[in-house]
Amino acid sequence: MIGILIATHADFGQGVINAVKLITGTHENVKTIGLNHGDGITVFEEKVFYYLEEMDQGDGVIGLCDFLGGSPSNAMLRCMKMKNFPCIVGVNMPMVLEAVMNRGNTDVWELAEKCRTAGISGIVSLNAVAQKMMVEEESSADF
Repeated sequence: MIGILIATHADFGQGVINAVKLITGTHENVKTIGLNHGDGITVFEEKVFYYLEEMDQGDGVIGLCDFLGGSPSNAMLRCMKMKNFPCIVGVNMPMVLEAVMNRGNTDVWELAEKCRTAGISGIVSLNAVAQKMMVEEESSADF
């Protein structure tokens, strides 16, 4: 089973996992690691690498981070020098849902691309959706 490691600032990653659990239930081989005030970046990086190794059950591990250039993504980037794994930056709920629901029927690199696509597709202007719905309602009322 593909492992999912979410590395973020503070408890953001755990919050996303908690929200996903409301929809899909609990999942195995999913971990979060949060960088908090006063944490050393070297120790954080060592933990990230430890989890990447520990969670790899033979199918790989996908890394998800909060934003590019932050310490969590920098730690993942440095871990890539020692371990080949996909990592997507900009973690959001659609991305994590994609990861937990489809990791059993694909390889880790394909899953990473599906997660990236789901993450991008999940960013939508709700105002535009509402406006489109109003236009459609007006059009159907004309009949």
